[in-house]
Amino acid sequence: MQKITCKCDCSFDVEYEKTIDLDVQTAVKEKIKNGSFLSFVCPSCGSKVNIELETEFVWKSKKTTLLFVPEKKRMECLAFCAGAVRIDAENNKKIKTEFLKKGQTPVIGYPELADRIAVLDADLDPEIVEAVKFFLLDNGKNIKGKHIQILFEKLEGDTIEFHLHGLREKEVAVMRVPLSLYRSVETDHKKGKQKEVFKALWLGPYLSYKNIHAEGDDNEPAV
Repeated sequence: MQKITCKCDCSFDVEYEKTIDLDVQTAVKEKIKNGSFLSFVCPSCGSKVNIELETEFVWKSKKTTLLFVPEKKRMECLAFCAGAVRIDAENNKKIKTEFLKKGQTPVIGYPELADRIAVLDADLDPEIVEAVKFFLLDNGKNIKGKHIQILFEKLEGDTIEFHLHGLREKEVAVMRVPLSLYRSVETDHKKGKQKEVFKALWLGPYLSYKNIHAEGDDNEPAV
């Protein structure tokens, strides 16, 4: 059980599993994709309460274990992934931190969680998808200086659909690209092309185009 608080200040307990086997609890995948995972109704005012709680997703059939990290812990997670060392100011000694367990891949914030689940469920390689996102943004027009977030939505036939947030206020742009683009990037990766890009997609165990393409950054990508 986990105690959460509504904006009306009502606190109530909800059922919460810290580890979920997606091969067993298959319905959770759809809940994540449609936004109903970790969504509760306040017993006092009836409002919907959406929360982010650290959750491990074991998905053996996809050979992956994801750690869902709440957005508020983004900087802490990124610092760990980058190998940052915390020092106790009082005795000048290193503080041992273990944000991630061996074999876990972090996804930070609900949008990234839904994105990664959808990518894996479509039998696509997350690394290739993140590279495609980078190339799309890198070649995009009228996006410099804007806080753009690009998320995988679905694979439908031979078309991949992405949703772009931030081009216009309170609007979501839909971008559809042919699956052949994904296959082309996949082939380049297998041939050892664009090594700098693929290396830069990773910050330790954290995989994201954001490691190269800083949102709202007018500078050239650091690759």
